[in-house]
Amino acid sequence: MSTLSCPRCQAPLSATSTLFACPGCGAPLTGSKREPLVARLEVAGAAPAVHKLGPQTTLGRSPSATIQIVDPEVSRAHTQIEQDGDEYLVRDLGSSNGTYLNGRRLYGPATLEDGDELAIGASKFVFRLESHRPQVLRTEEKKAAVLASVAHEDAFAPADEIDDHATLRRDYDRLRVAHEFNKVIRLERDLHALLPKILDVAFTVIPAENGVILLRDPRSGELLVEAVRQRKQSSAKVLISETLLAHVANTKQGVLTSDASADLRFNAASSIVGLGVRSCMAVPLLTGGKVRGVMFLDSREFIGAFTPKDLEVLSAIASQATIAIENAELIAAMEESAKKKAFLERFLSPALAREVEKGRIELAKGGSLKELTVLFADIRGFTTMSETVPPQETVDMLNEYFELMADCVFEFNGIVDKFIGDSVMALFGAPISGPDDAERAIRCAIRMMETTHEFNAARVVAGKKPIHIGIGLHTGEAVVGVIGSTKRLEYTAVGDTVNVASRLCGAAGGDEIVLSERALGRSSAAFEAEELATMNVRGREATLKTYRIRLGVGG
Repeated sequence: MSTLSCPRCQAPLSATSTLFACPGCGAPLTGSKREPLVARLEVAGAAPAVHKLGPQTTLGRSPSATIQIVDPEVSRAHTQIEQDGDEYLVRDLGSSNGTYLNGRRLYGPATLEDGDELAIGASKFVFRLESHRPQVLRTEEKKAAVLASVAHEDAFAPADEIDDHATLRRDYDRLRVAHEFNKVIRLERDLHALLPKILDVAFTVIPAENGVILLRDPRSGELLVEAVRQRKQSSAKVLISETLLAHVANTKQGVLTSDASADLRFNAASSIVGLGVRSCMAVPLLTGGKVRGVMFLDSREFIGAFTPKDLEVLSAIASQATIAIENAELIAAMEESAKKKAFLERFLSPALAREVEKGRIELAKGGSLKELTVLFADIRGFTTMSETVPPQETVDMLNEYFELMADCVFEFNGIVDKFIGDSVMALFGAPISGPDDAERAIRCAIRMMETTHEFNAARVVAGKKPIHIGIGLHTGEAVVGVIGSTKRLEYTAVGDTVNVASRLCGAAGGDEIVLSERALGRSSAAFEAEELATMNVRGREATLKTYRIRLGVGG
């Protein structure tokens, strides 16, 4: 059995042990740090995806879940996966429709094994655990010497400018690498699947025994091991020199050593000699001139296993790999952005949706109490009309009408909360409040009436009956946020204010806008309005003063 030595007291340590400090002198052992488990959920389907699991992962319909599942059969907080040492435990969070592990419903926590299948609503996940991948040790050395290095090159010289055989061979090798890379990688979009394929390409053209890809953590800046490859399956540890990594990161150049056991920079690193590392090299993964990661290869069988030409080939692979990694990350970001945008544009105006996407506005997760103006608009006599018109014509009319009404709401920076039958519910004052919320709501109601009249003019020309709408508005406090049940998730408002606005809409006649005294009073602009009879609202002791906007006269 090979042995490692403590860098401080030189006490022998077992190469198979997992220690964080020397048992003799207590010195920290950088090289014996255990590589963390790599666990993920793979999702099959038309748009396959991979989700890496952290110490605690929640799955559910809520946007705040670690993995959001947009499915009415999925609860807001449906399932939880938690790391417990070297194991991952899955438990159902009291969902209505249950979590199924390998076809059986969970009634308590269960330990996940590699290959287990989870079913949550209509979604199926496969659990993967890389608990047996080669252990990667990282050592620190006092001295550093580079036996060969190569700068990162991207451009090919024109053919008529090349007059030496060596340059032609180098360019041919770069083209060969590009061909092999594209043949293997093609359009791989999943970063987790991409990195091992990159190492496969390197092993195809370079006689390496072990390969590692490290990527820089965007938060900590630390280079973290993301993929490991061995030509022969074994339990041997893969050793990476911290000095070599630091040199690559600082110089942004690929480096190699032909005999680690004879290299002066490894004199103080008996662990490298003990593990039999003979040749190794590393190249940077550069993005915009910055080191995004490092590729590392080694050999333990031969002195001089790698040549400067191999280093050039590995640098060419790194150039292709960086592009593939960037593409995979860009596609993942675009898919996530598209999903978020589609969710937002269901109820936000395009302008507000862009603000939320950019992080300038945050939607409340759950609900928060705030003042806003609620607008309801619905078609008068819709039931009678739908009985005399073919169903498809009714659906077409509603789709066209709702499109026009949504445009009116978005024009005044309101939110389309929902469509209910032939009704539209809109909010003004969420997710951000302003002093003109009520005014914008009233102006929106007037624009809805004007738009409906234009809509009717076109219907009459087409020989169809016009429609007439009634609108109600009320200003008050309501709970607003991403709210839902096990059957539906939406950004909405709930409370007495919503109920009053709905009652005012019901009291409005065709082509009428009826609003509460509070809604009218909250507007800084003057609108021509006439007072109506007070209204008794169910559930409220006090009567409600109401007004009707005289159309055609604005503030």
